[in-house]
Amino acid sequence: MVRGYWALSMAGLLAACAGSRGLSEKAGERPDLGEYHIGREDVLEVVVWHEPELTRVVPVRPDGRISLPLAGEVEAAGKTPAELQSGLTKALAPYIQDAAVAVLVREINGSRIFVLGEVTKPGGFALRGPMTVVQAIALAGGRTEFGGDDVYWTRQQKDGKTDRVRLSYDDLVKGEAAGALWLRGGDVLYVP
Repeated sequence: MVRGYWALSMAGLLAACAGSRGLSEKAGERPDLGEYHIGREDVLEVVVWHEPELTRVVPVRPDGRISLPLAGEVEAAGKTPAELQSGLTKALAPYIQDAAVAVLVREINGSRIFVLGEVTKPGGFALRGPMTVVQAIALAGGRTEFGGDDVYWTRQQKDGKTDRVRLSYDDLVKGEAAGALWLRGGDVLYVP
């Protein structure tokens, strides 16, 4: 179900950003990165000092957990590396005296955006930091010769509903926006 479908020009979208909910709610604000939180499908290296048989490189499964000897199934997604490190140290304490654990993020794969349609390289792309709509389209190789002027931006909200906005590709590329339109993980851009 499409909750908010707006046929807005870039100027109209940015004007609407101040007062509307959902997709355009914070489109003009650069996302606050804060501390890194582990995502599903990230790859972690868990190092247990002086215990090489417990040191592992492990993927974060789709359920958000990792599996480690002695510690068992541990929730990793959504935690900072320091929080996971602390939890693993406590989990290993009954088995290892003065356990020293380090959690290193080897690959960031959890947060992705998707660019589809008439772009040179459609697909999913890792969202490793702040990225705008224009940057995502550029990452996908730009619009093909068959692409239209519309760009549809879709975002799944926490309540399960979908917000969708129609943008003008030409206005995006010309930089006629009053500010940047920032993406977040799970966003989909479609260039028909």
